[in-house]
Amino acid sequence: MALLLVEGYPILYSIYLSLTEFSPTTTEPVFIGFDNYFRMISDGNFWISLRVTLLYVFGSVSLAFILGLSFAVLLFRNIEYRKRLQTILILPLAISPLIAGVFFSPSAIWDDVNVVLKFVLGLPMIDVRNGNFAFSLIVVADAWLWTPLFMLVFLSVLQSIPKETFEAAEIHGASAFQTFRRVTFPMIMRSPITFIVIAIRAIDAFRSFEIPFTWAGWIGAESLGTPIDTLSLFMYKLLIFPVYDSPFSYIATISLTMLGISLVITAILMKISKRLWDVQ
Repeated sequence: MALLLVEGYPILYSIYLSLTEFSPTTTEPVFIGFDNYFRMISDGNFWISLRVTLLYVFGSVSLAFILGLSFAVLLFRNIEYRKRLQTILILPLAISPLIAGVFFSPSAIWDDVNVVLKFVLGLPMIDVRNGNFAFSLIVVADAWLWTPLFMLVFLSVLQSIPKETFEAAEIHGASAFQTFRRVTFPMIMRSPITFIVIAIRAIDAFRSFEIPFTWAGWIGAESLGTPIDTLSLFMYKLLIFPVYDSPFSYIATISLTMLGISLVITAILMKISKRLWDVQ
């Protein structure tokens, strides 16, 4: 009952707000039907933010997956250094996303990089205010935070594989790459846990706000429709800089749309996971 109240009430109230016109200037919400949804569909800034968010999710999850898999294979093969390296590699999990955004910011790294490029190497400086470059960096920052999660999951999957499987591959003369391609990687991809973690990480990345938020001021991206506007950052800007009428209702409409997309993504990944589980 408590869970229903905690989760159900905000969703129902958001649905109510999305069907009304409500702002700080109105005393009572006015029912307007699906006008907010029609506004969202015709809003170019919304589509820009949706595209940025989907690219953010794909880039961040893919990069964290690749790095996590690489580190997991490295630690699995080097048992002697596993404890020391594992402790170092999982440190990003203890760092706040806001701190990660600051760590990868122009004032933390890229100002010094530009000094070296211009005054030491005589090369052109990197334009850190470029939106596409900033987007790439916030994706890297987000992937850096969550690479340890993938690494630990993949390492646990590798440790569950019978040693005889790897010994058989070695006896048959398989190289390290052949073993990875024919044994390690297929076993990881057949594990339902892999898709569960991907689903959780994708949902979390879909609502990302902190890292893009830290970059918005540095690159002058306070306006709507910038290359780093995730949907969460877009809604924040709508709240702080209400350029549209009834911002609360419009924000509720976008948040419900995000919820729907998250549920679809989760359902697809969990269905794949269930099929893999049934096969096993």
